[in-house]
Amino acid sequence: MQEVANYKTELEKNGVIAFVPKGDSMWPIIKNHKQSVVIRKKEPNEQLKPFDVPFYLRANGAFVLHRIISVTKNGYLVCGDSQFDLELVKDEQIFGVLMGFYKGKKYVKADNHKYIRHVEKWYRRKTRRKIILKIFYFRNRVVNKLKRIFKKNGGQNV
Repeated sequence: MQEVANYKTELEKNGVIAFVPKGDSMWPIIKNHKQSVVIRKKEPNEQLKPFDVPFYLRANGAFVLHRIISVTKNGYLVCGDSQFDLELVKDEQIFGVLMGFYKGKKYVKADNHKYIRHVEKWYRRKTRRKIILKIFYFRNRVVNKLKRIFKKNGGQNV
């Protein structure tokens, strides 16, 4: 919770923050612990649009970066790029918006047409997306299980 307060304070003070996000919810576009994201402060009356990525605070205190799928009269329906469950986010929960991210040393702007086409294609191919995500999450489970086994055995050969 303290971390969120610091992000909000920094955004209020400087207008922009950068950090390395944790979690796989935005995979494959933003990779866990591997890419820096740049977030700008959301203006008070700013209307976001589909495929924008708001930085918002959930009621449980968790901060989240997820993509807007559609705009409703009650807020925004958002979803992680590697997820299928939609979440309603109200405008007052959002305090920042993704400006871009670093893919290696290359900076990718969130409003870049090539990037937006890539994201649209990812969302249009729902069946393919499901298959890719099942493989990704299966691989993660296997890798995590192996890590636990090696940690339990003190890193010695099994």
